[in-house]
Amino acid sequence: MPLVGIPVSRLKQLLGKDLDRDDLQVALENLGNDVDGYAVVKRFRCDRCGEITEVLEHEDFNDLCAGCAGGDLVEIGSAEVVRIDLLPVRPDMLSAAGLARALRGFLGIETGLPEFKLSDSGFRVEVKSGMDEIRPYIVGAIVRGLRLGDEGLRMVMKMQENLHWALGRNRRRASIGVYDLGTIEPGFVFRPVKPDELKFVPLFGLPDSPRAELTPKQILKKHPKGIGYAHLLAGMSTYPLLTDSAGKVLSMPPIINSDDTKMTPETTDVFIDVTGPDRNAITRSLNVLVAALADMGGNVGKVEIKYPDGTSETTPDLTPARCELDPAEARRVLGLDLDAGKIAELLRKMRYGAKTEGSKVVVDIPAYRSDILHEQDIIEDIAIGYGYHNIEPRLVPTMTVSRALPVEEISEAVRRVMTGFGLFEVMTSVLVSEKEQFELMRLPVTPHVTLENPVSVEQTMLRTSLIPGLLSTFRANSTREMPQQIFECQDVFFLDSGAETGVRTRRRVAVGLTGPKVGFADVRALASALARELNAEAAFTAANHHSFITGRCARIDTRGEDTGILGEMHPEVLERFGLGQPVAVFEFELDHFIKAYA
Repeated sequence: MPLVGIPVSRLKQLLGKDLDRDDLQVALENLGNDVDGYAVVKRFRCDRCGEITEVLEHEDFNDLCAGCAGGDLVEIGSAEVVRIDLLPVRPDMLSAAGLARALRGFLGIETGLPEFKLSDSGFRVEVKSGMDEIRPYIVGAIVRGLRLGDEGLRMVMKMQENLHWALGRNRRRASIGVYDLGTIEPGFVFRPVKPDELKFVPLFGLPDSPRAELTPKQILKKHPKGIGYAHLLAGMSTYPLLTDSAGKVLSMPPIINSDDTKMTPETTDVFIDVTGPDRNAITRSLNVLVAALADMGGNVGKVEIKYPDGTSETTPDLTPARCELDPAEARRVLGLDLDAGKIAELLRKMRYGAKTEGSKVVVDIPAYRSDILHEQDIIEDIAIGYGYHNIEPRLVPTMTVSRALPVEEISEAVRRVMTGFGLFEVMTSVLVSEKEQFELMRLPVTPHVTLENPVSVEQTMLRTSLIPGLLSTFRANSTREMPQQIFECQDVFFLDSGAETGVRTRRRVAVGLTGPKVGFADVRALASALARELNAEAAFTAANHHSFITGRCARIDTRGEDTGILGEMHPEVLERFGLGQPVAVFEFELDHFIKAYA
């Protein structure tokens, strides 16, 4: 996980208490953070673009700006930071402001639900027709009265980067823009634009031409950020664009902001937008960011979002969510004798609103807590507030002797055999797409387990075969040395109305070989050798399959049962996966081998 450096002086200032290094580290760790220690960073400002670059004191540095890659850097000071492993589960603690807010409660300085006062800014974002197909949702806020300076500016930029990683999934689900309000004319328009329709100066410009104006199409081909995130707009005939009432470009989400609207250390008032295809992700990203800026002294203003169908909403909405917690369930899970009053006290310590009503605890969940999805998440915070180090270890009341399931025993045997043959084990995603499982494999779509609320178009179903995952792995390593030999021994899933859950799980092993001389005989020999190691014999029968070359495909039969398939992948499949080398694979189920192996 990435490391984030939190400035110690700013953290103590926001905390309102001067802890020594050891006490601060202990408090952070008891709160659930993985502290890597303390370090000193040097800060440099680029005279060319104004970007602030931080470098560890003893780290090798190429003396180039992180923004424009120029060399016009001026050292502006240094600061001690505490280095913490980033955890996507708590994006609200990825900044000094959010971390101080949590610590104030944990240390008893300020407990209970934080209150945020929101005013009406009077500003509006108008969403034009056509955005529903390219980047459908936007939320926004105004924050006034900030006093940033160099350190505060860097903090805001880091928050933006960290939220892109933690909640935005590298800008795919959500991307954030923060603009100097003094450089723009409210209100705002979010509209589609043609690739060559207009030009603007992207943030920090090009490395060799800081003030060059580029079209959206040129940005995707020439600007470092455009090149890095061009895949997010791949296949689109129009791109998203955010402008002010005078037509000035603020940004081209999710790629790049305009250089003319960038923040500086002197910026006091900002406009924030968050866009993306996931309404939940953009709302939570905005809530986390504005809560942190409010803790830094900013006054938050609401912005109206008006959609083409006439509907509108006002953002941000920091109203806490409310739920009821049964103290008996918390006692059962934690094994602690806590009454409702004590549970409410611990939750207030973790910055919830909490009060007892009869036998229940009524809990108000802060709007910036994006990780609270279930009652168990609240119970986990009760344990953190109580202190894991304060829980007295006890032996379980009954002892049992366990053993691995037969399918796990044979799976371990398969892994030992395949690694002994010189293959590397891979673990690919259980959640895949219909395109990868069927279309790219030249197969018709068959009934399969789908997700009701998928997080992305790449994760809409449970896999029915391991082979597409192997091909995707080869694609990701196509520039590596050949030949390559990999395998996977994991589960696939099928619909089964007779199963308790409606889903049947099967353990399979799949092997993939790729290289200029790889062929049917190679993978057949591996399949035979693996079967023998599992105390069974494999027979091979010629077969036809859309994913394989005709005449180079066979069914695998074991103990008279159809076990799996092997062969050389069809050239069209290789082309669809972007592979330039021959690939031979086999895949079979392990259930047929369990009795023989036992």
